[in-house]
Amino acid sequence: MKKIILALCFLALPLFSQAQTIEQFFEQTTEFLKKNVTEEGKVDYATIKKSPGELIYILSNTAKLDTKFSDKKVAKAFWINVYNLQVIKGVIDVYPIASVEKIPGFFKGSSFVVGNQDLTLDDIENVILRDLFFDPAVHFTLSSGANGGAPLLNTAYIPSTIDDQIKNQAKLVINSKDYFIVKKSINLIHLPKIFEWYKKDFAVNYFNEIDFINLFLEKKIDNTLTVKTYDFDWSLNQK
Repeated sequence: MKKIILALCFLALPLFSQAQTIEQFFEQTTEFLKKNVTEEGKVDYATIKKSPGELIYILSNTAKLDTKFSDKKVAKAFWINVYNLQVIKGVIDVYPIASVEKIPGFFKGSSFVVGNQDLTLDDIENVILRDLFFDPAVHFTLSSGANGGAPLLNTAYIPSTIDDQIKNQAKLVINSKDYFIVKKSINLIHLPKIFEWYKKDFAVNYFNEIDFINLFLEKKIDNTLTVKTYDFDWSLNQK
């Protein structure tokens, strides 16, 4: 995996000249998502494809933005939003299409510029967000462009509420109907594929995948169940 130069000085310093640019990014992202994403997290790709100017404008500004953020919450919110916007951009570039699985190199091959760096979606998820801000619940904020993934929030993640937004999104997803299936008779639980792909994020030492979802479940379940995962639904999360 390529080396990404991302200096993060987590000091209590003001953002000075960056402040307005960053604030505008969050405001513009919120406005864009509210217009184009339903409350259920479905994206109106067809409309965005017809008029992509707003999305292109927001992302073009991130290309030359200085990402040496002084505030960890600003950085975390920024990268989550950029990831989700770039997923939408990647879809509309080839839309109509039934699934991002049909797009060669969608996550690891296709690159874009953020902060004067060439990055991929995989770089943002697995180098920046997972390595620098390790929090397994972040997985539930990232849109995969697929119905099997976490639903896209129809507003921006913002620094002042980022931790609560992440927690609330994880709680919403995990408590949703049919997210997991328990078969008590055979001591089995079926979890989404993400718990296989990122098992090391959710199962650490004596803490297993069920312990993790119990952090967010309204009704806790037995953590001794055997975990199996079900197939991921790659169909496009379109409105």
